Amino acid sequence: MTIDVLLQQVDTLASVIRNSDEAKEYWQARNKMEKNVHAQELFEELKLKTNASLILRERLDSSHPKVMLADMDVLGVEQALAEIPVAMQYKSAQAELNELMQSVVKVVLDRLSEELPVELGPRQGCGQGHGGNGCDCNR
Repeated sequence: MTIDVLLQQVDTLASVIRNSDEAKEYWQARNKMEKNVHAQELFEELKLKTNASLILRERLDSSHPKVMLADMDVLGVEQALAEIPVAMQYKSAQAELNELMQSVVKVVLDRLSEELPVELGPRQGCGQGHGGNGCDCNR
């Protein structure tokens, strides 16, 4: 099989996914979300507050008051979003599409790993170690 034939089959798979019920539901939900300014603002606020909480967790113990306060802020925004039906539809559709994509990738990797050496996770290190297998420098 040539690379061109393989890439054509990949294009076919991408088309099937693009035309799936999950993708259609995602785009419908996203279009509804684009019309709801308040929900969009809350999603942006949730991203910012979640990132702030993660940064604090890296630097401080999870029981530190600043971490606990940041987590409460995240929870407050999540609760506000939960009260907006279109936001929950979007979140659900996004999760379903992501699950479909992850399932496809997993099946491809599983099938390949039966016949070929496939790494199922990210490589560690800089790739400069013995035999080209990488090192443990975590770069």
